[in-house]
Amino acid sequence: MSGVDVSDNDKNIQVHVCESCMNTVVQTFSHLQEQIVQLNLTKTKLQIGLDNAKKEQKEQKRIMRKEIRVLEEKLAALKKSCFREK
Repeated sequence: MSGVDVSDNDKNIQVHVCESCMNTVVQTFSHLQEQIVQLNLTKTKLQIGLDNAKKEQKEQKRIMRKEIRVLEEKLAALKKSCFREK
């Protein structure tokens, strides 16, 4: 033998402590996995919201350009009519 006597009681305590630590690690790991899933879902929802906002912004820009073009045409027509009257 190695000259060190370890009683069965000490071995049981060590096994219990290791089992307890492993359970804690497993629980923590499971909890972190759940958080990762939730964060990925949140990320996906935010990305969809961002994509929708970009589409909406693009559409608003298109509408504004059209309105500006119409106003520029009206302004040009007004200028022509003012110069004809003089």
